[in-house]
Amino acid sequence: MEMFAGSGPRGRALLAALAAALALVMSLPTRAGAQPGPTSAVVELGLGGHLVAGAWNPLRVTVRDVGPSVLRLRIDEGSLLTGPRIVEVRAGLPGGSGVTVFDDDVYVPTFRSLSWTLTQGDTVIASGSLGAGDSDPRPLEVLLSSRPGSWRAAFAPDARLVDVAASDLPARAAAYDGVATVLIDGSAAAPRPEAVAAAAAGGAQVLLVGALPGSQTGLVSLAGSGRSRLGAGEVARVADDPSAVRGARAAWRPQDRSALVQALALEPGVRPPRGVGQPVVLSLAAAFVLAVLLALRFGGAPGIAAALVLAAVVSLAGWRALRPAEPVLTASRSVVVGGGALGLRFDVEERLTLPAGTVAVPEAGYPLTPMPYRVSDGATEVDLPRWHAVSIVLRPVLRSPELSFEGSALRNLGSAPLRDVVVLGLGRQPDLAPGAIQPLTRGEEGGLPPLMARLAAVLPPGSALARAPSGVLVALPPPSGVAEATP
Repeated sequence: MEMFAGSGPRGRALLAALAAALALVMSLPTRAGAQPGPTSAVVELGLGGHLVAGAWNPLRVTVRDVGPSVLRLRIDEGSLLTGPRIVEVRAGLPGGSGVTVFDDDVYVPTFRSLSWTLTQGDTVIASGSLGAGDSDPRPLEVLLSSRPGSWRAAFAPDARLVDVAASDLPARAAAYDGVATVLIDGSAAAPRPEAVAAAAAGGAQVLLVGALPGSQTGLVSLAGSGRSRLGAGEVARVADDPSAVRGARAAWRPQDRSALVQALALEPGVRPPRGVGQPVVLSLAAAFVLAVLLALRFGGAPGIAAALVLAAVVSLAGWRALRPAEPVLTASRSVVVGGGALGLRFDVEERLTLPAGTVAVPEAGYPLTPMPYRVSDGATEVDLPRWHAVSIVLRPVLRSPELSFEGSALRNLGSAPLRDVVVLGLGRQPDLAPGAIQPLTRGEEGGLPPLMARLAAVLPPGSALARAPSGVLVALPPPSGVAEATP
């Protein structure tokens, strides 16, 4: 017994061996295909794990040897005054053997709390949460550099500098909604050109610093002669010096994307059905009462039955004649902001429900007015009382531009004619047929349709606008400005 009491050297050695064997046995899986542990899944919300409140953020879920699972996000965007206001996001993950990566974009409002769970059946594979302190609306300044500290002086003291790897950059424009700058100095691994193009098209300023290595020559071509528009943003080459970077950032005037969305939402969309006027209702009611009184006065007992039948027939006829054709009315507005070879499309969907119920849009989005909503596998749902409307802002997507500048001319790149063409600062231009190129001229100012007038108020001088069957088209001016127009 003393040998097992640990009092001697042999006892202590045996106890140590037993402990090691026990630890080894406990570390082995109990059976093939056992439920994965907590480290089998990694959930990243935001670029490189840094999210921006009030913007679309990239979402990446990485799982290993996990079958079909479900990711659920629960976001409380309420306050002490309004109480809880819950946003729910659900995404199904296919899973499978080996490593599976799921990428998407999620709109994250300013929140009080945020939590997520990854489940497989009734088993929670992974979970996490964030508090109000993580709800930061400041845009990101993204650095792709092996020496990120050397660029600290090029940014404001309160800027959110984020050092990421090239593999962290998604090739989706919406993922850069909360990004102000992407700086690439060639000292780190080269990012994919399509990811850099998506960053610029999404509205970021991409700065290519210094002489990039030969492996990144594809990025240099995006900058053209040194600075070029690409979608809602730009790509520019600058000297390898913090002061040059600071100067390029100071000269950049980013497009206010939220102002564009607000201008779209102000356009009248769904119009409630018009009811019958009060004089007509009063006249019909008087005629119905008179008919019932006559039936009761001269019909006796059969008159009562006739009055009941008349009431049922009139009610059914009125209901069928006055009810709206659809219980949910819809309207859509869109604008495509183009620059260079890419464009960014913004859409606002409006829904008006006559009975109380759930309105749905088959794409990911968020209500412009804060309220609880759900996003399930890319579809957005909002519960509304009767006779209420909601405007849902959809996720911005890349599109080929249909209107572009070519030197001192405008070109229609689409297949439909463009009307109400105007260049801010030059006035109205002639309509553009499909494929037509029209030199810029000086025309009359003003007189724009209301939506185009609101968009013009938030666009930079020199921008071109036109009305197409699909919506409003915008061509942002090139960095060098709009060429002089013909008299």
